Amino acid sequence: MNAEFHYYSVYFLCLRAGLSEERCANIAFSSQYVDNAILAYDIDDGGFDYKTEVTQNYIFWDEATLGNIYLPFHFVPGELDRARSERVDGAASRWTVTPDSPLAKEMLIAALRSGDDFRIGIALHAYADTWAHQNFSGRTEACNVLDPASPLPPAGHLQALRAPDDASGKWLDPRLSGPRDAGGLTNVDNGARFREAARMIYRYLRTYLRTSFEDEGLHLDELSTAWVRYPGDLKARIASFSVDLDVPPYEKRSYLAQAGIIDEEAEDSRFSSGYDTIAWAKAAIAHRTGLGSNGGRIATHGRFRGSAIHRWNEAARAHRELAAALLSKEGLL
Repeated sequence: MNAEFHYYSVYFLCLRAGLSEERCANIAFSSQYVDNAILAYDIDDGGFDYKTEVTQNYIFWDEATLGNIYLPFHFVPGELDRARSERVDGAASRWTVTPDSPLAKEMLIAALRSGDDFRIGIALHAYADTWAHQNFSGRTEACNVLDPASPLPPAGHLQALRAPDDASGKWLDPRLSGPRDAGGLTNVDNGARFREAARMIYRYLRTYLRTSFEDEGLHLDELSTAWVRYPGDLKARIASFSVDLDVPPYEKRSYLAQAGIIDEEAEDSRFSSGYDTIAWAKAAIAHRTGLGSNGGRIATHGRFRGSAIHRWNEAARAHRELAAALLSKEGLL
């Protein structure tokens, strides 16, 4: 999934569930920022030293990336029998993602019980991705192969590129059993998958607020319409969330500026990167050439500690620690 779901759709669902605008903003920001926290920064906050968390990168060949990033935040392992039943060859692995999986639900429930909006947003990201990333694993392994002739390694859904993450997308996954369209070109409808993810998220939010979710159909119809309003034009669809659905734009830079990490008025390409499957291929090139980067040392002059970004990082640590315990218990880490 991309920002259209992780930020805009999550904000919409939080708002319709009855959360305040402030809580909607923090939860939706936290959900999307999981895909934006690519670089670790050493913070010097006037005597308070802190290293920020990385929750997304494309170094798929590194086992540390698997355990610390992919499994906790993007490819939470699911139910093996279910994964096998949906494949032509029945050859899923123990790490294959399935939608609404027990581990992802346990992480989300723990986050909701904590009452921490930043942790809720992070857990919603991992939970939502169980729909977008279903039938793939966060490992580099044979069960992820879509095309044996592809020059791209079978890491996550790299061979599918952006196809699984577009809310309006329809595409062919040749590994799956079940009907295809009349032309044999499509057997995956992201709109249907994402609608089910949205339905479950809305139900969890309404249950958290101790209210009913009898009106879910109306709100899901609004979302489904938004996802297809401008076919092939993601920017136009995102703009329509603000115009038609009362969702403010994603303001990552303002959170970073409030924490003293950047000057909001200055351009800084280090902070412009978001989720981009193509970056997996770029990372492989960087790995072969020995190139790499990190965020460097940043003086924040007393603005980082206690900021929303600081709280988000603490929430990311708590989410990762719970995920590690659950995955280890299942022998998956």
